[in-house]
Amino acid sequence: MGMLDRLKKLFNSPATSSAPETADRLHVAAAALLVRAAQIDGHIDDGEAALLKRLIGPYFGLSETEAQELLDQAHAAVDAANDLFQFTQLINTNFDESHKQMLMQLLWQIVLSDGVVDDYEANLLRRVAGLIHVSDQDAGAARKAAETALTAKLD
Repeated sequence: MGMLDRLKKLFNSPATSSAPETADRLHVAAAALLVRAAQIDGHIDDGEAALLKRLIGPYFGLSETEAQELLDQAHAAVDAANDLFQFTQLINTNFDESHKQMLMQLLWQIVLSDGVVDDYEANLLRRVAGLIHVSDQDAGAARKAAETALTAKLD
C-alpha cells in the first residue's frame, strides 16, 4: 500500500478503530500541523526542518528513524489536504487540554524559530487554536512557554 493510500486510510477510517491506529493517526495529524506551520511562509528552512525533527522525536516518543518517517507522512498529508479540519478534528476528539496546550506550544516554537512571526503564521495559529478549542489566554501562555523554551535552547 502506498503512503498516500495509507494516509487516506488513516483519515477516513472511523475514530472507533484500534488504539495503536488512532495513535498513529493522531501523530500524523499533530505532525502535519507542525509541518504546515513551518511551511506557511513559503518554505521550510534548515533551522525549521532541524527543529521539527528535534521536537517530533522526543515529544512523540519516537526514535530518530521513526520521527523522520512520521515527518515524511506528515509532509505527504499536508500536500494531500486542502484544509486543516481533518487534522484538527482528530486532535480535538482525542487530545485532552494539556495535550492541546503542548501542541500549541510546539506550533509556536516552529513559528518563532526564525525570529519573525508574519501575518500568515499568526493567522494559522489563531485558526488552529480555535479549531482545537484552545482559548486565547491559553494560546498566549503557549506562546510565552515556546519563547522561554527557545531562549533556553539558545543559552
